[in-house]
Amino acid sequence: MKSVFIKVLRVLMLFIVIISCAVGYVVYEDTLASWWIPVGVALVIAILTLPLYKKWTWLTAGSDKTLNLLCHVVCVGAVSYALFLVGNYCLADPASTQDEKVIVQKKLQKTYKKTRRVGKRRYVSDGVRKEYYLQVAFENGTVETLHVSLSTYNKTRQGKTKTLTLQKGFFGLPVITKGL
Repeated sequence: MKSVFIKVLRVLMLFIVIISCAVGYVVYEDTLASWWIPVGVALVIAILTLPLYKKWTWLTAGSDKTLNLLCHVVCVGAVSYALFLVGNYCLADPASTQDEKVIVQKKLQKTYKKTRRVGKRRYVSDGVRKEYYLQVAFENGTVETLHVSLSTYNKTRQGKTKTLTLQKGFFGLPVITKGL
């Protein structure tokens, strides 16, 4: 019974790490910061908690120091990354809301081929998937490429201005709350 419980915990931990990375990435798309800031914060948290690496022996099923350290850095880093970005976004200060006009420099469209499996080793084409981006320039001179929906992409014109609603996040990173 105990071995089944440990196996369930291992699978649950894998899902938690994958979901944390996915949620962190989705929230990062609405955060105006360099990629290294949330990754750096997550790594600092993982490094500060390194003395707890021995607690991961239940997950790795061994006392190998390198494997336990790696498991600790990956698991704690992924959860810290997501918690940092979600906390910054969800606990943003509503009093700091400001509208900022940005200039749309480019409209980008990326096309990806989709495939589906029809046999043991055979895949066939299943159409295409398109993603839409706007490259915008802020008043302070920074240029960002933002992922947008199809309706926003169609309504926006290159060279025109677009209004984005920004708030100061809980940890100081600005987040986009409206306009995408």
